[in-house]
Amino acid sequence: MIHASYGNGVLRALLRGAISDLGPPPSSILLLVDNAAWPVCQTAIGEALEQLDIPVHSLLWDAQESSKTVSQAEEFASYFVKSGCDRNSLLVAVGGGVTTDLGGFTAALLLRGIRWGAVPTTLLAMADAALGGKTAVNLPEGKNLLGRFHHPLFVLCDVATLESLPEREWNSGLGEVLKTAFLSGEEAWRKLEDAAPADLRQVSDATLEIVAECGRTKMRVIEEDPEEQGIRKLLNLGHTFGHALETSAAGQLGHGEAVALGIRCAVRMAEDLEIAEPGVAARVRGLAAKLRMPSEYPSKLPAPSELETLMMRDKKARSGNLDLVLPVEPGRCMLLKGVDAKAAAQVVHREL
Repeated sequence: MIHASYGNGVLRALLRGAISDLGPPPSSILLLVDNAAWPVCQTAIGEALEQLDIPVHSLLWDAQESSKTVSQAEEFASYFVKSGCDRNSLLVAVGGGVTTDLGGFTAALLLRGIRWGAVPTTLLAMADAALGGKTAVNLPEGKNLLGRFHHPLFVLCDVATLESLPEREWNSGLGEVLKTAFLSGEEAWRKLEDAAPADLRQVSDATLEIVAECGRTKMRVIEEDPEEQGIRKLLNLGHTFGHALETSAAGQLGHGEAVALGIRCAVRMAEDLEIAEPGVAARVRGLAAKLRMPSEYPSKLPAPSELETLMMRDKKARSGNLDLVLPVEPGRCMLLKGVDAKAAAQVVHREL
C-alpha cells in the first residue's frame, strides 16, 4: 500500500519519517531532483537526509516533457550505477510529473527493480501524476507508451513547495483536479464550484484541502484495482481525447489543459448519447471556465483522420475501437467499450 501524506511546511518531517520507517533501511538514497524544484525544497530535503546518516547520491536535471525518454532513463541509471547503488538503494524523485514518471520508470528497471518514493512539487503531480505507480516514458508516437506499474513506497505532498509555481503549471494541475473532483462525487465537485479560483492558484488551505481530497479519491481506486483491470479505468476520464490533443498540440497545451479539453469532449459525447444527467454538461463547462481552463484548441484542429490515428494509439484501444469513460453525474461515470475512433474524432470537432 502506498503511503501518501499531505501538509503545508512539513516536508522535512515527512521525508525523515517516511525513510526512517522503511524496513530494511536503504543502503543509499538516490536523489533525482528537477532543477526548477530544488530552490523551494533544498533546505527541507537536505536537513532531513542529513539527520538520517545514509549515503546520498544526488542528480539534478532540467525536467522537460520532451526528455521523458528511454535514453534519459538510461542516463539516470548509468549515473546511479556508477555511484555504487545496489538492490537495497532507495530512489527519491523530487519534482513534477515528468520527474516522478521518469524516476519511477528508472527505479522499476534499475537492477530489475529497486524501491522508490516521490516528492511531487507541482499541483499536477500532487493531484495525480505522482500517485498510482504508473511509471512511463514517451515515444515519438505518443505519451506514456512505454512503461510499467511500479508503486512508490511513499508520496509526500507539501503544498508549500507550490509557492513559485508558474501560471501554466497551475493550469495543468487544475485540469486533473477537475477530473478527480468529478470522480469523487457531488460533495467534492460542489466544493470546487464554491471555491474562489484565486485560492486554488496559491498556497492556501483550499489548495491543501482539494489536493488531499484528490489524493484520497485516487488512492481508494488504486487500492481496489492496482493494475487497472477494472474500476481504475475510470481515472482515464478525459485522457483518451486529451492525450491525442496534447500530442498534436506539440507543446501548446499542458497535460492538465489537454485533459480539461478531453473532459469537455467526453461530456459532449455523453450528452449526445443521452448518458449524462440533465445539466451535467453545463456544470462541467461552467466549472472549467471558472478554473480558467482552455475552451478551445490553441490552433487549427487536426483533421479527424489524424485525431483518429492518435486516439488509436491509446493504451486502452482494442481491435480498432476505444474504451471511453463518459461522465454521467459527479461521482458516476460509464465505461463505454468498443467506440469507433472515427466517431470519437468527430466529437472533438463538434465540441472544439
